[in-house]
Amino acid sequence: MIKSLLFLMKQVWKYQKSYIFYSIFFQFSKLMKPIGSIVFPKYIIDELMGAQDTEKILLYIISLLLCSFFGDFFSDYFEGKIFVARGIVFNKFQCQISEKLMDCDYENIENPDFLDVKERARKFLYANGQGFGVVLNSAFNILGNLILFAGIVMVVSMLSVWVVIIFVILVLLSTAVDLQVRKNYTKWDMEKAPVERKTAYLLNIAEDFSFGKDIRIYGAKKFLLEKISRHLGISSQFYEKQIKVLNKSRYFNTFMTLLRDATAYAYLVYKVLAHAISIGDFSMYINAVTRFSGAMNELLSSILDIRQFSGYYDALDKYLNVPSTMREGEKRTDMDRNRLCIQFCDVSFRYPGQNSYALNHIDLTIRPGEKIALTGENGAGKTTFVKLLMRLYDPTDGCIKVNGTDIRQLDYDTYQSLIAVVFQDYKLFSFTLKENIDFGKGADENIVTGELCQLGLGSKLESLTRGIDTYVYKNFEEDGFVPSGGEGQKIAIARAVHKNAPVIILDEPTAALDPRAEYEIYQNFNQLVQGKTAVYISHRMSSARFCDKVVVFQAGNICECGTHEELMEDQGLYYELYSMQAQYYV
Repeated sequence: MIKSLLFLMKQVWKYQKSYIFYSIFFQFSKLMKPIGSIVFPKYIIDELMGAQDTEKILLYIISLLLCSFFGDFFSDYFEGKIFVARGIVFNKFQCQISEKLMDCDYENIENPDFLDVKERARKFLYANGQGFGVVLNSAFNILGNLILFAGIVMVVSMLSVWVVIIFVILVLLSTAVDLQVRKNYTKWDMEKAPVERKTAYLLNIAEDFSFGKDIRIYGAKKFLLEKISRHLGISSQFYEKQIKVLNKSRYFNTFMTLLRDATAYAYLVYKVLAHAISIGDFSMYINAVTRFSGAMNELLSSILDIRQFSGYYDALDKYLNVPSTMREGEKRTDMDRNRLCIQFCDVSFRYPGQNSYALNHIDLTIRPGEKIALTGENGAGKTTFVKLLMRLYDPTDGCIKVNGTDIRQLDYDTYQSLIAVVFQDYKLFSFTLKENIDFGKGADENIVTGELCQLGLGSKLESLTRGIDTYVYKNFEEDGFVPSGGEGQKIAIARAVHKNAPVIILDEPTAALDPRAEYEIYQNFNQLVQGKTAVYISHRMSSARFCDKVVVFQAGNICECGTHEELMEDQGLYYELYSMQAQYYV
C-alpha cells in the first residue's frame, strides 16, 4: 500500500506539482464547514434559550454562514484545480503506458499474457471510473479527516469516553466487512481484464471500416453480434457478482449506522432529561456524533481505497517493469552505414512457447549493395528470417553480425535506423500523406512530393486539393482519400525510400499492383534503392531476375542459393516453383 502511494506521489511531483498543493488546500477548505456546523449552532441555541443577546446571536449566525460559504467556495475552487491537474497527470500516465508498449520487445506484442498484463495495468487509470485519482484523493482525505476526526473526538469525549469506544467498534466492524468486499472486487476486476480485451477487439471490428466489406459480403453480422453479446454477457456476470457483494456491504453499513444513531439519540435524550447537558449541547453532540462516524468512515474508507488500488498498482508495476531486453545495457552506436555486411552465423530460431524450430542452422552473407530475393513456399521460414534481420526477435542459437559485430552489441535504435521495410500487411495511418511518410520529422515537402511522383502517384497528387497535406482515409476529414491497394502499397514504398536507410526489405512489394505497375516498379528499382542493400520476399519468381542472388527456403532451411540462371540450371525446388508460375504466362 505504501509502495503504491509513494510511486504515485513521485509521479505527481514529477508531472504536476500543483496537484499536491491544491489537494492540501482543498482538505483544509473542507474542514471549515463541518467545524462551523458543529460549534456555532450550540452557541446560537444556548443564546436563544438564555440571555437572547441579539448581537451575539447575529455574530454566531454570521460566523456560521461565513464558514459554510468560504468552505464551499474554496472547496469548489480547489476541486476544479485538482480536476485539471489530475487530467494532466492522467495524460502523462497514458503516454507512459503507450510508450512502454512501443518500447517493449516485439515478442511481447504477440504474447497474449503480456497483453492481459497491459489491460490490467490500464485498470490503474480507469478502475471505478476514477482510477489512480481515487488513490491520491484518498491519501489527502486521510490528512483532512485525521484533523477533523481528532477535533470531533475531543468534543465527543467530553460527553463520554465510552460513547467514543462504542462508535469506534461499530465503524471498525463496518470497515472489516468493507475490506473483504474490496478484495473480492479487485480480484474480479483483474479476472475480467482478458474478457474486456476480447470484447474491445470485437467492438472495434464493428467500428473499423476495413472490416466493413468482409462483414457485408460474407454475412458475418449475426455471427459477430452473437460473439459481442456473449462476451458482454461474461463481463456482466463479473459486474453482477461485484454489485451483489457491494450491496451486502452497504446493507451491513446501513444497519451499523442505525445502531450508532439509536445509541447516540437515546444517550443524549437521557442526558438532557437528567439536566446534565443543555439543548445547545445536545445539538453540538448530535452533530459531532454524526460527523464522528462520517469522518471515521471516510478515514478508513480512504485507507481501504489505497489498499484496494494496491492491487491495480501491482499490475501497473509489473507492466512498466517488463524488461526491454533488446534496449538494456551500454551498446555501440558507431556504425559505417555506407558499407554494411550482414552475416547470419549458424542461426536457429524457435518462437516463444514453441517446441519446433522455425529456422535451422542458417548461414548466409548479405554483402553491401547486394540485391537478394528470398523465396519458397508458405511457412518455409522467409518471414521469420526477416523478423530476425529486423531484430524483432533475437536468434535462439547462433548470431547475426553487421560488419563483424553481433547486432546484440549494437544500440537497438541505431540498428533499427539502418533498415527500412515495406510489409505485405503495411499499415497507413489516418494522418496526412506527408505524416504517413515522414512522421513529423520536418522533411521538405518537395522531397516527399518527388518520392511519391517517382512511384507513379503524381496524377493522384494533382487530383488532391491539399496535395500531400490531404488526409489518408476519411476518419477525420471529409476530403480525405481512400487509397486503392496499389496506391497504398506505393505510399508504403515511398515511406521506406524516404527513410533513406542503407538496407531496404520488401515483403511482397508488388503483391497489390497490376502487371503494368509491377513492371514500372521493377524498372525503377535500382533508382529507388540507389545502391542500397535490398532484400525481397516474393512468391513472384519474376522479381528474382532483378536480384544478384536468390535464396530458397524450405522447412526452415536454406535449400538453394545462387543466381536465377544457376538455380534454373540446377533444376531443383526453385526451378520447379518458377516453372509452375511460368506456365501461366507462356
